[in-house]
Amino acid sequence: MSSSSRQSRRDAARRREQAAGRPRWLLPALAVLAVVVVGGAAVLLSGQPSDPGAQSSARPSASGGSVTGDAPTITGLSLVPFENPDGDAAVGQPAPTVVGASFDGRSVAIGGNGRPQMLLFLAHWCSHCQAEVPLVQAWLDQGGLPDGVDVVSVSTSTDPAAPNYPPEEWLAREGWTPPVMVDPTGSVATAFGLPAFPYFVFVNADGAVAGRMTGEVPITDLDAIADQLAAGG
Repeated sequence: MSSSSRQSRRDAARRREQAAGRPRWLLPALAVLAVVVVGGAAVLLSGQPSDPGAQSSARPSASGGSVTGDAPTITGLSLVPFENPDGDAAVGQPAPTVVGASFDGRSVAIGGNGRPQMLLFLAHWCSHCQAEVPLVQAWLDQGGLPDGVDVVSVSTSTDPAAPNYPPEEWLAREGWTPPVMVDPTGSVATAFGLPAFPYFVFVNADGAVAGRMTGEVPITDLDAIADQLAAGG
C-alpha cells in the first residue's frame, strides 16, 4: 500500500474516531518511538475500576487459572516492568527472544528473524482487548500493515473461570489472523514487563525495544508506528 493511500486511510479513520467521540491518544515521539502513553486509568487488581473511562485492564494475580502446556522458551534478559511512559528504561534494550506454540501446536517465535515486530498481549476476559482485536483485524484486512513488519500476539493470563473462555474460540470468532503464542504460565508476559491489557511492545529489526503502550490504542497511531518500524525507526 502506498504512503498516500495509508495517509488517506488514517485521515478517514481519524474522522470516524472523532465522530464517535473516541478519545485520542498522544503518539509516541515517532523519531525514536521512545515516549509512550497509558490510556486512561487501569482496572485495579481488586477488579474495581479506578476510573469509569478506563482503557486498560490490570493483570490479575497469579491465582487465576491457566491453560496447560509447555511454557515457551525465553532467551535473554527480561524487560523492566512497564510503569512510566516517560523515559521508559526498556527502550533501546534488547527484547527477549521467545519460541513457543500456537493453540494448535504450531511454532510461533518472537524476535530472532531480523524483522520488526508489533507484539500484542491479550487476555480473553479483558473487555478492552475485546474492543481492540476487531479494530486491529480490520486494519490488517485493509492492508494497513506495511511490508516487512510482523504482528505477533500472545494469549496470556488465561482463566477457565473467567468470561469469554476459551481464548482460541474468541479469537476464531473475530477472524484473528496474526500468529498467537500461548503463554500458559505467564512467563512471556513477565519477560516483557506487562502491567495491563491490552499491551503492545514494538521491536525494531535489530531486536531492540522501540516503545511500549498499554490500553486501547487508536488504529491511526498503530498505523504511524508501523510505518516508522518499516522505515527502520
